[in-house]
Amino acid sequence: MICSEKKLTIQNVWYRSTRLVPWFRIFDNRLNKPLTSGFIFLCLLLVGSAQAQSTEDKRGVKHSAAIKQSHHPRTKTFMKRKWGVEVLFVRQTAAGYMLEFRYKVLDADKAKSLFERQTKPILIHPRTGAELVVPTPAKTGALRNSNPPLVDHTYWMFFANPGKLVKVGEIVNVKIGDFLAKDIVVQ
Repeated sequence: MICSEKKLTIQNVWYRSTRLVPWFRIFDNRLNKPLTSGFIFLCLLLVGSAQAQSTEDKRGVKHSAAIKQSHHPRTKTFMKRKWGVEVLFVRQTAAGYMLEFRYKVLDADKAKSLFERQTKPILIHPRTGAELVVPTPAKTGALRNSNPPLVDHTYWMFFANPGKLVKVGEIVNVKIGDFLAKDIVVQ
């Protein structure tokens, strides 16, 4: 579609916004420079994302928006020594209606208690206090692994996330019997 180059006035702004007009065809004759809607949109997007990605504390130190909580440096080492697993991540899946918890088994004997069918895994959302469970469809059974663990294998379990309660960047805890993985940031 070829568009005529008219002056950008208030009368034809609405007309242009309702038609498919290439971004390079919009000119402002007052400044004698091309003003593009794409360029303006890009600038606003960059400014908004820069504000969302970092926040400053009282001392002026910038922090990432997703990682606001500090962790003890040996938290992962403790999980490996006590439970024989390394927590990889919790992330949204199924359009945000499920949360996937992935972990890697490093010691099969220590991790055996995580695979017992009698223990019911719970994902705790500390902000709301909600406890999300592993769904158990009739045809497939529980959406988790319950076979004996193998060393250096990655395992998963899915938690229901009704109404997309848990959002990306929020902190969750996973409890499986006595096992408790704290302060996991949802990806």
